[in-house]
Amino acid sequence: MTEQGSKRVVIIGGGLSGLAAGVSLSERGHKVIVLEKRPFLGGRAFSFTDPETGVEVDNGQHVFVGACSSYMQFLHEIGAWQNVRMPKRLAARVIRNGCYAWLQASSWIPGSAANLPALLRYGHVSLTGRLRLLYGMMRIRFARRRPGGPLEDETFDSWLRRHGQNDETISRFWNLIVLPALNDDITVVSADAGLMLFQTALLGAPSKAAIGYPVVGLSRLAGDAAATFISNRGGEVRLSTDVAKLIVKNGKACGVELETGERIEADAVVVALPAQAMRSVIPDGVSESSFFDPAEGIETAPIVGVHIWYDREVIDDLFVAVLDSPLQWVFNVTRMHERESQDSEAGQHVAISLSGAWQWKDKGKAELRETFVDEMARVFPSAATANVTRFLTVKMLDATFRVIPGTERHRLPQETPVQGLFLAGDWTQTGWPSTMESAVRSGNLAADAVARHLSVRSS
Repeated sequence: MTEQGSKRVVIIGGGLSGLAAGVSLSERGHKVIVLEKRPFLGGRAFSFTDPETGVEVDNGQHVFVGACSSYMQFLHEIGAWQNVRMPKRLAARVIRNGCYAWLQASSWIPGSAANLPALLRYGHVSLTGRLRLLYGMMRIRFARRRPGGPLEDETFDSWLRRHGQNDETISRFWNLIVLPALNDDITVVSADAGLMLFQTALLGAPSKAAIGYPVVGLSRLAGDAAATFISNRGGEVRLSTDVAKLIVKNGKACGVELETGERIEADAVVVALPAQAMRSVIPDGVSESSFFDPAEGIETAPIVGVHIWYDREVIDDLFVAVLDSPLQWVFNVTRMHERESQDSEAGQHVAISLSGAWQWKDKGKAELRETFVDEMARVFPSAATANVTRFLTVKMLDATFRVIPGTERHRLPQETPVQGLFLAGDWTQTGWPSTMESAVRSGNLAADAVARHLSVRSS
């Protein structure tokens, strides 16, 4: 064990939740050891080098909104904030049947009212529909959410229809935001999750709805920077390290045993794994506790990322949403990553993010290529005359946990009945859906719980 005042904490899992817990505990002076079974950090938000192009590619296009305060603070703490771009307000172009409309907050109206003109000027909805949107937003503003309340058992689609919304407003506005943000269709996400999304982002200050993005690969953005932060404070980050089981003695977590047989003693252990993997490292007799049972009911949803390299520029926007099309959201990765020159010789790399990708998760690469290259050519005239130089797909079959009705009852707290054992992960009780923000919040909450535990032990 470490000396008095500085305790050793083992964190199983090098995703955002584990890294956030590690950073927070390192700041408090504890020796942190992060153990990650894969050869890279980031969990479900990682990047890799494409062998053909030599370009760093994210597993999925991860953006965030200004309401993600914990995630942004995390990036500041680890010295990574210079690698993101964060505008002051919402601005997104939406295409439907060749026509463009903007969802853009006002630059001259102060406070939360600045986002309302985005609804009034949104041309893909009729004037009557825009009035419906304003009415719906006002009902959302004053809706009361509470843990265990009826909103957790109703779908957001049902709630919206009870409050004046129809097929037009739901398909052309509400689901345009819900599907990518919650990774599921509006007909299956809970009303509580949907209300939380809009109350937190679009009904806050203008900056809360702004869409931020990284200019480097995800692994470099958070993984490498967090590992350096932890190492500089006396901690360790071990990659390609598989944990066999948690060591529990006399009802207390006191370390871990690796697959190699090595044992690492600890004053506390944080399991920062997906809900489906959590019990795999908890020994028999402990994992059978009914405390862990609810997590078995957590379901997951897939995301498919489609990457296309063209021999010339095909889109001007940083990102654009497309209605009535399988494209959903298209990102100009070349511009977002601020790569040099977008002339015809440099070409362009675009990423198509397919949320709630049930339709696409089992499709082969050839079929996906035919579908999305053709659809890009239909929607963007420049893509019709461009040559595809590289096509790549990345499938995350368990990308996020689903915020369907009843899910909140399956999310566990960070503190467990086992002394010295704590949980982190976006699926734990954070008050947020499955996002990078929820992951960081869970790590911070777990670190707070560990700090209280270690303080009691030291007193």
